[in-house]
Amino acid sequence: MKIMKYIYLSSLMIAFSTVFFMGCENAEYKAQTNSLYITDAADIATAATITMDDGADINVVVRLAQKVTEDVEVEIQFVPELLTEYNTISGTEYEVLPANMLPQNATVTIPAGEISANYRLHVNDFATNGITYAIPLVLGNVIKGDVTKSKAQSKFIYVLAKPLNVSAPVLRGNAGNVSTLPATDWGITVDAWTLEAWVRMDGYKKNNQAIFTSGSGDHEIYIRFGDANKPYNYLQIKTLGGQKQTASDLEVNTWYHWAFVYNGTTLTIYKNGKQETFFDPPAPKGGNVRIDYMKIVDSGSYFQNNCTMSQVRFWKVARTESEIANNMYFEVNPKNPNLIALWPMDEGEGTAFRDATGNGHDATSNGALQKWEHNIRFDK
Repeated sequence: MKIMKYIYLSSLMIAFSTVFFMGCENAEYKAQTNSLYITDAADIATAATITMDDGADINVVVRLAQKVTEDVEVEIQFVPELLTEYNTISGTEYEVLPANMLPQNATVTIPAGEISANYRLHVNDFATNGITYAIPLVLGNVIKGDVTKSKAQSKFIYVLAKPLNVSAPVLRGNAGNVSTLPATDWGITVDAWTLEAWVRMDGYKKNNQAIFTSGSGDHEIYIRFGDANKPYNYLQIKTLGGQKQTASDLEVNTWYHWAFVYNGTTLTIYKNGKQETFFDPPAPKGGNVRIDYMKIVDSGSYFQNNCTMSQVRFWKVARTESEIANNMYFEVNPKNPNLIALWPMDEGEGTAFRDATGNGHDATSNGALQKWEHNIRFDK
């Protein structure tokens, strides 16, 4: 995959703890006449997206509640523990941006008579390798000026993640399929699972165009476009003795992110990071699901349309809606121990698709690959 030239900056307020933000906000403003705060931290919904060529600039605006007649200088600190607590509470896996990419002894000064000052944090372009990095930033000691920090609004996390910019294979099932290793008997048993991918169809002219097939009987996972009823522009899953389908509203030549999540009781279908539908299939025998193989675009002559696919992720846990939505535009860490397999399908040439986890489930096109497309951005 080519080096990507863009970076997403999602500014996420640390709203996970009333200790950090909400608990003492009213009390502190009653007790004092002035305070310092980060303007981004004043809005729980704040999010910023920045495209990067040679670097990205994060503008941290530090503000006073009221102007003063002297300079006010405050430290800018980077506190890994802030991110550790956020990850624990939110279920994210963000890592602190390496220290050598962060400035040392950083301060910002609000001149006398001014209400705010901007601290510019520059981040050079870099390869994330599936890791989502973050900058846990806090206001430190007030070096100059007779003001105090806002307890509620002096902490903020900037999350950095590169959006996917990939090559993807165009596949057609009536010409073959994509098989994974080993062909059978994976010997994996789970009590929950998630399967997700980006998929684009150039039509829905035939029923039973199956994009994923695994197992049989009580352990079946069979996901296809169209069943017996026309029009066939809906997605259906048959699994664990039951089945469920989406609305018949899928458009031709449109990328959709699909995620199928089984939590041991309920099977939920997510479309583009949002819950689409769900049902409770009959429980598998023994309470667990057996995963013995995986095939892609595998319904033979029924599969008559072209299917372009990318970022196939197979997990042995039930991913949450926020985990799905927060990561669908980005790489995920291939070393995540909850991954059964990860097929980025971004090679750009050839007929082989690596399992990036190293778990050995590499895949091969057996005639299904028609061509490669390049420079695909799912967030555009």
